[in-house]
Amino acid sequence: MGGVLSASTVAGVLGGCQAGPATEGWVPQTLSPEQNELVTTIAELIIPETDTPGAKAARVNTFIDKMLTEWYKADERAHFLSGLAAVDARAQEVIGKAFMDGTLEEQTEVLRAMEQEALEARRSGAMRLPPFFETMKELTLVGYYTSEIGATQELQWLAAPGRYDGCVPLEEIGRTWA
Repeated sequence: MGGVLSASTVAGVLGGCQAGPATEGWVPQTLSPEQNELVTTIAELIIPETDTPGAKAARVNTFIDKMLTEWYKADERAHFLSGLAAVDARAQEVIGKAFMDGTLEEQTEVLRAMEQEALEARRSGAMRLPPFFETMKELTLVGYYTSEIGATQELQWLAAPGRYDGCVPLEEIGRTWA
């Protein structure tokens, strides 16, 4: 797992980091309200609601804020927040307006451009910290699939599974198992 996820993310998950309780008065500790809204929007674009709830319903934004506050080092946190601030600059280049002012299609176009840049930066190998979009995507996926919604509604889960079947056609099970 450590080769795929950053050390801070692994430490947070192994340390029991999870989204905070679903309370109406929840206030982010690291993210500003505007940054929290941007994180929520980006996460929902990465894992949208389909026949299962999306990242917004799983409260991935609260997981990301908690990871940034409690588990990320100061330089990683600053790098993430700097990347978040750069989203609007990238949106101005790609769609000619602020990210939050774009349509769903325009926002998706900006994220695709950012993902492509992240892939190119990763291939070049000349970076100390991972690109913002790579970190955002990592936190979104981990936050979602470690949430109750992700683990019980998106993934199929059995508390006490039956016998082991090593080779089962995907059509028989339908989704990945947790």
